Amino acid sequence: METLRKNNLFWDIDQEKLDPKKYGIFVAKRILEKGNTDDLDWALQFYGQDFMVDVFQKNSDKFDSKSNNFWYLYFNLNKSECIQKQLTKKQSPFWLR
Repeated sequence: METLRKNNLFWDIDQEKLDPKKYGIFVAKRILEKGNTDDLDWALQFYGQDFMVDVFQKNSDKFDSKSNNFWYLYFNLNKSECIQKQLTKKQSPFWLR
């Protein structure tokens, strides 16, 4: 549980009140964003790979492109399964010139 006490991961919350079961998605996202290999090992043991992959896939649009590429390769994922397509709306006549 040393991972849950790291200031570089959880600087903005009270670490004493952080429940890894109750706030699993939050913890997993932080580890995917800012964790190191020890943190990832802990998360994979605590949550399991399926949970970590699911958190990544549902939040891949929030990671930078370098992190996305790393996690696609690490988890052996197809990018098309993770990329959420942006909705395109018909342009309003107000904006047409």
